Amino acid sequence: MSILRTFSLRAILATAVLATAGIAGHAEAAAPTEAVLRDKAIVSGDAVTLGDLFINAGNQASALVSRAPAPGERAAINAVHVTNAARAAGMLWPNNERYTHIIVNRDGTPVPADMVLDTLANTIATAQAANTPFDVSYTVTLDADPRTLFVAKGNAPEVIVKDMSFDARSGLFSARITTPTRGASIQRIAGRAKQTREIPVAATGIARGEVLREDMLTLVDMEVSRIAPGTALSMEELVGMTPRTALRVGQPVRAKDMRLPIAVNKDARVTITYEMPGMVLTATGRALENAPMGGIVRVINTRSHRTVHARVTGPGRVVIESGQPMQVAGRPIN
Repeated sequence: MSILRTFSLRAILATAVLATAGIAGHAEAAAPTEAVLRDKAIVSGDAVTLGDLFINAGNQASALVSRAPAPGERAAINAVHVTNAARAAGMLWPNNERYTHIIVNRDGTPVPADMVLDTLANTIATAQAANTPFDVSYTVTLDADPRTLFVAKGNAPEVIVKDMSFDARSGLFSARITTPTRGASIQRIAGRAKQTREIPVAATGIARGEVLREDMLTLVDMEVSRIAPGTALSMEELVGMTPRTALRVGQPVRAKDMRLPIAVNKDARVTITYEMPGMVLTATGRALENAPMGGIVRVINTRSHRTVHARVTGPGRVVIESGQPMQVAGRPIN
């Protein structure tokens, strides 16, 4: 009997100890986790979560706190709202530092400034296409640098132009720019657009008489109003030609300052050819002037001393065209 009572008493004590331990364990499990705020909150998605704000959010990391700002933007979340969101997820944020707001930055992909300018220029060119030559484009300058635009991380940069207003006479324009990202900021900008076109200029110093090759030229954009009349507008106008005077680097070239390369030099010996049906006569002559390929040159027959006009067909070769007499040894042939 005494043994039974002793056992029963021990069992009761053991049960009491276990019960006490159970209560203590339950109380410990129910205690909220004290959240540790991150030094800097940077988000990349559309939502701000507890994991974005607290280092030890654990299984509650994906719990929503608020909507994220637009890419590249920042937002202030009320500290009380953060406290309530943590508490709802079973976390405790005592806010010992007594913050009033938590600053959140949204990561994003910046839109290059050149893309903004190109998009504005293309928008104007498209609107003015009916009144603009096909080989003329627009170059844009802004009155002030806009703030950098951003798109969501992982997306390709893109610019949207809205409400474009353009005065073709003055070149002044205004518009609003933004990106396709939801919530992206919209900026109003203004500036000037000029008509430009590509023209060939000397890529290096070119001496008088050099025959131009394509690698001696380069294309540059020049404002249309600054292009002098008669300026060569394409490589094809210049390649194979030779300048009458030396060209400086970057110098536009006027067509009248170019000529075909000299194929026959003054006082050079030439072979004169005269063709008739069934007969070809040749004679030796001397050029009295310089002449390009295909040009007409005066030559003197070295035997007859008669001067004739002939067309240059190659280096040292000329042909008398029909209708002109040719003399060999002082005697006219026809």
